[in-house]
Amino acid sequence: MNTEKYKLLHFFRELVDYALMCPGRPGFGNPCKHLISDLIMRQDTFIQKILDNDGEFVEYRLNGAGLKIHWRMVDGQFQCYIAGDQVRDYPDFMHKAEMLIRSFNFIHR
Repeated sequence: MNTEKYKLLHFFRELVDYALMCPGRPGFGNPCKHLISDLIMRQDTFIQKILDNDGEFVEYRLNGAGLKIHWRMVDGQFQCYIAGDQVRDYPDFMHKAEMLIRSFNFIHR
């Protein structure tokens, strides 16, 4: 289980790095501002909630608004995708995030 925990931490930290490098449309702020806060303030609790998931998709608002990541744990494996009505406002971030999801083999389908 520790291996999966560290893999998740690595994934979310890389996702935050991409968010810092890829601003969205002016006035929309950082695509992961809510995630950044949770990782700084509640990292262990945040990751444990994911690991304790029962297989149902959980919606999490990356920016506290319309950019969302949906995740679940299936047979001990993390699966996710990013969606929401603000996806088009963060094209560079979305491109990098989708590549990151594939590289970690976290694809939900």
